[in-house]
Amino acid sequence: MSPEVRLVGARVGLVAGLLLIVLLTPVAVASGISGTADAYRATHGLGTEGTFVPERQSCHQRRPWSPWHCSWYGAFTADDGSVVLDQVLLDDALGTGRGDDPPPPVRPAVFGGSTDPAVVHLPSDRWWLPLAVTLGLVGAAAVATLRLLRWYRRASRPPESRHQA
Repeated sequence: MSPEVRLVGARVGLVAGLLLIVLLTPVAVASGISGTADAYRATHGLGTEGTFVPERQSCHQRRPWSPWHCSWYGAFTADDGSVVLDQVLLDDALGTGRGDDPPPPVRPAVFGGSTDPAVVHLPSDRWWLPLAVTLGLVGAAAVATLRLLRWYRRASRPPESRHQA
């Protein structure tokens, strides 16, 4: 393979990889920050308190050998009636497993204000979890960027100089 073809391939790979990182990282960060803010508001008395009625369970596996992760969708009604939501997601499995019947209504549940998607939280101190995931994604993007730049530097060198340094 000629050095020019190898250099073009390395540049295309570099641009594609960086473009993917640049486009996906802000989406992940914005989503994580939104989830963190909603969870923080909900668990620190800044959300709307009410009752969540579980109706439909949604379960999935990340890999065939991993455990099932289940969530509940249902209706949320604020105590004062100011907020009524259908098909809202509860950020907790409520101690149920895959295929279990819906548990009884949950009170208190707190709506933090996000409507895309609408999520209801249980009062807890887990507001930091979306933040930790977001920071992990940012760290992974930084590592991927550095590895991609290192790969480009090596791929763009002529074959005879690759074994040096």
